[in-house]
Amino acid sequence: MKAVCLGGAGAMSASLVYDLHKTSDFDEIVIADFDEGKARQTIDLMDGDKRFSFTKLDATKKEEIAKVLKGADCVFDGLPDQFVFNFMDVASEIGINGVSLSTIGLMDERLTKYSDALKKKGNTVLLNSGGGTITSVMDILGCEELDQVEEINEYWSLWRPITQATLGLIYAAMQFDPRSRDRVYWEKGEYVRNLPPFALPKDWEFPEPIGKQETHIIEHGEPMAPFIPAIRQKGLKRVVCRGVFHYGWTRLARFFLENGIFGAEPIEINGVKVSPYEVIMKHIERHAAEKREDSYTIAKKLGFKPQDILSVEIIGSKNGMANRIIYYCEPRYPFFDGKPATASMEYGSFVGVAGSVSLQMLAHGEISEKGAFQVETSGVSAKKLFNEYEKRGFKFTKQSSFKT
Repeated sequence: MKAVCLGGAGAMSASLVYDLHKTSDFDEIVIADFDEGKARQTIDLMDGDKRFSFTKLDATKKEEIAKVLKGADCVFDGLPDQFVFNFMDVASEIGINGVSLSTIGLMDERLTKYSDALKKKGNTVLLNSGGGTITSVMDILGCEELDQVEEINEYWSLWRPITQATLGLIYAAMQFDPRSRDRVYWEKGEYVRNLPPFALPKDWEFPEPIGKQETHIIEHGEPMAPFIPAIRQKGLKRVVCRGVFHYGWTRLARFFLENGIFGAEPIEINGVKVSPYEVIMKHIERHAAEKREDSYTIAKKLGFKPQDILSVEIIGSKNGMANRIIYYCEPRYPFFDGKPATASMEYGSFVGVAGSVSLQMLAHGEISEKGAFQVETSGVSAKKLFNEYEKRGFKFTKQSSFKT
């Protein structure tokens, strides 16, 4: 059985590739990426595993995506978000089973088009298979313990300094533009949009080294919990996804907002008009270049282990009494067993593991539904997914208490 990993050398995809090395039974695994140097470095982490090979890919060309997928049984799409439609055009046209790190808006009519085309060919593409899958699994397990569910709060700790980020993560983290429509929560059957930066603040206690922080709504797609049958039937009324950024990002974001940097008019310098926002971001890009070092060196420099911690809070009732269930998820560290990696690769291990588990389940026929959707909405056992994450060394901590 042959698997192809598009963008497999990226910081988020590298942990998926490493998990395939450690846990999968694929006969052949191809890393298709534009950056051959990074791809070779990633393959070097695989202990000489002969199943891995590299092929060059220019994802701007759909014909190249189709070419590298020829003869493959399944595919993981770890390409940057802007290529999701190129990938989905190819996948739905040729007919292949796959998993994508990216997503498509639930209200986007193209999602229905892709899903219908895949159904006709008898194929499945699981979208948004990353950290959101893990929070959804914790949501489901918590809701299964309650008779009624009033509210779900998800908390992401995007706890990485500015100096420890890839190009994609730099722009993903700087999500404080007041003009954005992507700060969304769900309440009583509707999405509430257009929230300002730092909206819906709430203190939350994370495990160390993050500790107690003020979280706020983040740009994280449309909450999926209302679309999960096991949750929907419990009477859910509200879902909010909040997060906290390392204080360096927060300071920078407030500086941008207070000085109107996001929407600032271009400034003319030596006859050339330049955007203040882009000038600052270009400087950050240059400053934030990561090095591949062993995990222990990275942790020593940071002063803490580079891990993002996921958490959920389910508020409801059991036997007529108010109750609150909390889950924390801490990825295994070091995920790459101390081998030379970057902090972003270690941070992103929860993304890669979720994708790897979904891809292997799909390849083994454990997901029978056809079309394009997210694995957590398919009826796949949340306990099965949870067990797979635990097998990989993820630490889950559960707390249950009466709501006060």
